[in-house]
Amino acid sequence: MKKIGIIGAGAMGSGIAQVAASAGHSVVLFDTNADALSLSKSKLANVMDRLVEKGRLTSEEAQEIQNRISYADHMEAFQNRVS
Repeated sequence: MKKIGIIGAGAMGSGIAQVAASAGHSVVLFDTNADALSLSKSKLANVMDRLVEKGRLTSEEAQEIQNRISYADHMEAFQNRVS
């Protein structure tokens, strides 16, 4: 399994993290702004809930995707998780 490090938890970074995690990759999403990371995690949960409601994912699949993404707000933690 590949690990992917993404810098920036804005709309683009969060979207890339979702796509990569959906494809089975382990993802570390980094942002120095803890609020941005929290918002990204919350939005991802909402997207996964909608996909489950529409029948595109099971709740187990949605949880697995979310579990593939970890969040870091310090560069050292980011580097340790990606390497």
